[in-house]
Amino acid sequence: MIARIRAKDGAYDSAVFAVYNDKDDAGVLVLDREGLALQRVHWTSIIDHYIRIDVFPFDVRSENWVKQGQNEGYAWVLGHENEEETLRRCKKIQENIRAPEWFELKDQDDVEGLISATTGLHDAYVKKIYRRGKKLYLRFSAWSCEVLFELTGNPETNLCEGYGNMEIGDEYPLIDEASVFFEDGKVCWTDYENAKSFADRDKYECAYFLAERIRWKFTLTAEC
Repeated sequence: MIARIRAKDGAYDSAVFAVYNDKDDAGVLVLDREGLALQRVHWTSIIDHYIRIDVFPFDVRSENWVKQGQNEGYAWVLGHENEEETLRRCKKIQENIRAPEWFELKDQDDVEGLISATTGLHDAYVKKIYRRGKKLYLRFSAWSCEVLFELTGNPETNLCEGYGNMEIGDEYPLIDEASVFFEDGKVCWTDYENAKSFADRDKYECAYFLAERIRWKFTLTAEC
């Protein structure tokens, strides 16, 4: 698993070595920004009475992980967090972490990374839609981040700017969930989590965007 971590002076990407699911102390074990020490980072923090997300997993693959009670992670990490050998092995893994600026939706692992990092765009809204040449761009304002999609190859959408914005009122429905599927050489995002095909999209009259190629990137914001 790899996540983008909010820090006091910005954000950085780190491998995740363990996930702690204790409801009173839920979080992840990652290296600090300098890569010198292990630290536990909580999933969220409270800022001005609002919940702010501080951990954004964009690669949720967790090969060779084990479960230990409520927690999960590498067997050589759980219960050994304060040992020098654990830190050495974590640093070795971190050396190979190279997150791209853009993530492309090519398979189900990529989809799960998108859904995880953006909380499925729950309560997000379309901030801007624009074209550059033959490419279509959709910028979403989401929980504690902004997400930009780049659509290439016959891009199509029925979304409009402001869609999902709760401040507008009832003009547009809120985005509660999301799904992404691959069909006929295209990638399609919808705002209905059970949509698995174009037939489902049409049946449930989903909001959607699609193209032959979809890339996305995200930046953390100060807002909750």
